[in-house]
Amino acid sequence: MTIQNKLNNSLSTVAWSKVGLIAFAPKPAADDPARASKVYTSYIHCTDGEHWDIAKPQLLEDVHRIHGNAQIVHLSWSFFGVELACIDANGRVSIFFHNGLLNHLTCVYQSPSSVDGIAAGIVGFRWLNMNKPVLLNNPATRQGDKQFHYGIHKVSPFGPWHPHANKQACIGVTRSGKLKFWYQLDVRYQEVVQDLETDLFPEDNYNLASFGSDRDNTLVLAVYSAARHILKLFRVSIHWNVLATGGGNMQQSKQDSDWATIQVKRIYSNEIYCPNYSHGELTHLEVFSPTNHPESRLGVYAVHSSEKGSTIQKIEVVTLPIMLHSNFHALGLRRNPLPDDPTDIVQFQDYHDLNRRLIGLSSLYADNIICCTYADGSVEMRQRLTFAETMSKFNPQSVLNLFDAGFGFPSAEPALEICISPNMVAFVLLNTAAELKLYYMRPILKVEDNDASAPIAAAIALRHTIACYSTMTCDDIVLIASVESLSRPAEFQEAVMKQTHRAIGFSLDLSKDVQADKFLVLPSLQKLLCLQASLGTLSGWRRNPAGMMAWASINLRLFSFALTFTLKATHQKQPGVGEGEVKGDTVMTFLGLARWCIDFLAYLNKDLFELGRNPDKFLKPDSLSLPLIMLLGAVPRLLIRYTLRGLRGLEQLIARNNSKGDSDPFTRLAYQQLDEILKAGPVQVGTFEKLVNDVDNFMRTNFQDPVERLGMEQSLFFNARIPVELHSVVHRIRAVYLQRIKPDIDIPTLYFYPTKWLGLEEKYHVEEAEGVEIDGLRKQIMKVDDRPAWRRCVRCGSVAAIEDSTKSYNKFPSMWTVAFQRNCICGSSWVRCSDPSLLK
Repeated sequence: MTIQNKLNNSLSTVAWSKVGLIAFAPKPAADDPARASKVYTSYIHCTDGEHWDIAKPQLLEDVHRIHGNAQIVHLSWSFFGVELACIDANGRVSIFFHNGLLNHLTCVYQSPSSVDGIAAGIVGFRWLNMNKPVLLNNPATRQGDKQFHYGIHKVSPFGPWHPHANKQACIGVTRSGKLKFWYQLDVRYQEVVQDLETDLFPEDNYNLASFGSDRDNTLVLAVYSAARHILKLFRVSIHWNVLATGGGNMQQSKQDSDWATIQVKRIYSNEIYCPNYSHGELTHLEVFSPTNHPESRLGVYAVHSSEKGSTIQKIEVVTLPIMLHSNFHALGLRRNPLPDDPTDIVQFQDYHDLNRRLIGLSSLYADNIICCTYADGSVEMRQRLTFAETMSKFNPQSVLNLFDAGFGFPSAEPALEICISPNMVAFVLLNTAAELKLYYMRPILKVEDNDASAPIAAAIALRHTIACYSTMTCDDIVLIASVESLSRPAEFQEAVMKQTHRAIGFSLDLSKDVQADKFLVLPSLQKLLCLQASLGTLSGWRRNPAGMMAWASINLRLFSFALTFTLKATHQKQPGVGEGEVKGDTVMTFLGLARWCIDFLAYLNKDLFELGRNPDKFLKPDSLSLPLIMLLGAVPRLLIRYTLRGLRGLEQLIARNNSKGDSDPFTRLAYQQLDEILKAGPVQVGTFEKLVNDVDNFMRTNFQDPVERLGMEQSLFFNARIPVELHSVVHRIRAVYLQRIKPDIDIPTLYFYPTKWLGLEEKYHVEEAEGVEIDGLRKQIMKVDDRPAWRRCVRCGSVAAIEDSTKSYNKFPSMWTVAFQRNCICGSSWVRCSDPSLLK
């Protein structure tokens, strides 16, 4: 592809969102002109429990209906990654919204078609930042205790912003010099159009443009006209005449009839050429906002390219009366000869020659990192301040990213477009055959160090923690951690878990005064359990002991969450809905989870009963008793105690309902089925709860040293091993179990009780002849005939029924399943699944 027909290189046809969805538009082919208006979506997913890949692209069908055969020239995701802007060569804009299923987007806006043809084409586009802090990590450094210590700090992005925190706005500029501003009111988008200049001739139409936020919360717009080699810079101010109301809507200001107005002033206009005259065409123009460093300035990067390579020229915009460092004046840089506004100074700084043709230039990591992508498929990360390339090295004492752990991006293939993942550890490449390929960071340095796993684990922990607290998908990080776990000793998985716990600030050694209800809602707990479950999942969706520990804990936490919402819903009256209807529906939705807990209780007792028959079995070093380990571990034991308390609460709820004699037949049926589930278990809840409480009191009383306790907890939870120090507790559990619980157990029922479907012994498949699957969320039977209404998790492979979230929420706003419309219980995303092969 020649440089001449790529003068809109500042636009991109591949975009990767923070929620994990990748959108791309293949370049049009001579034998398939309709491909010009096609947009596809994809994502990375776990295929069999162990291996990861990029999913088969899925056509976003509404794009062709809206844009006809016009070529899609730009795709861009909003700040949080749930709105996608699609722009064609004629300047028509459509905005799609992702809400729930990862591969299901709904069009919420489409601009009217333009009669100006190619002159209306958009050459620069940007979503406005959200007024939300951005998290960055400090290097993880080893100190005197030889442990890695972590630190995270917040930085604030520069504006302008939409006045309402949950609404979006975006801005673009056309070839003919018109600014177009779109902003959201409720769900609808409004459009404001304004001329950038009044004296622009058709031959001066813009070819390249880019927006960047400045410190004063204005936008700086850079535009380039190839006909006259003119670079122009403008400062764009957005003034809002709307007020954000408490109800989440927008109110029009009384002072002005317009919702938003735009002011523009030109700050630079002059010819620009390649500084070393080695490359003729200006092919990229990017404006990068200042970093939070006090001396950082807004930068304009002009890229001149030929088939031999590229040259990057940096231009800074300095707003007076900011005090400049004396070294700034000593650079001897060329100034703007005719500044239109004396408060803005344009400084041409040094340039950098690249021996490869650049196809993409983007800023990452709060504009501290510049990502350079090349036509040969290679990727470089460069420091914003020095433009120095980040090289792979092994630093066992200080780790900022995976480069410091000896990782790097692999060699790829010739590319038309390359897009980096939000976590900066992977990229997708669009090749000339319109194929999207996935590449991710891998070790490229051979390290002869017995402690090599620790820096790698620390680097993974840093990126995982930032993603968790930034509401970004972790799937690309989990992919790398999973791949490394397969090729390294078993201790590597333990190292990763230890470092992620340290980085996120969570300790398995729970304090004595921990409150269960507050503990259960900790986001860090959920993120760590999900990571451990993912790393502990093997081919065929089997799980190793550490993975089963985490998976059981995730489901116990789910039960407690769902129970809280269910009890609340049964005690509240919903306007416009009959009381019986609310109780019946909420209880029916909860029946599967109730059965899961009763069966989980049977699973625990099965193993404890067998261990009681052979007192020496569980004292052997190589023995494994997952139920026993869950009783000994502080985190799973707290979850079990909370679950048992919840089951007793359900028994009391049923007793109250029976005494009350609910007149609604559907509610009576729901409570009757719940009662049957609770009574079907072979173990009495109250009796077993006394054993768990006895273990909890004994552990808290006899193990006081925090260092010793933490070591034991990590051995239990990460390795599923019982330390020698806990053998005395094991003897106590066996004695109490044989004395207090065994006499009350229905032994034949316990022996034959089905528990394999819990997924804690081996992967349980319902026979195909039965034509059913288990809903991973509700723990209920689903029929194969309903597969078109199924969804699948891209990480853990769970399947669940799709429900109308709008209908469910409007009718039952306290329904617990509404909280899992967007994400699976493992923290990853759902995709609509109608292909039976995807369920295996």
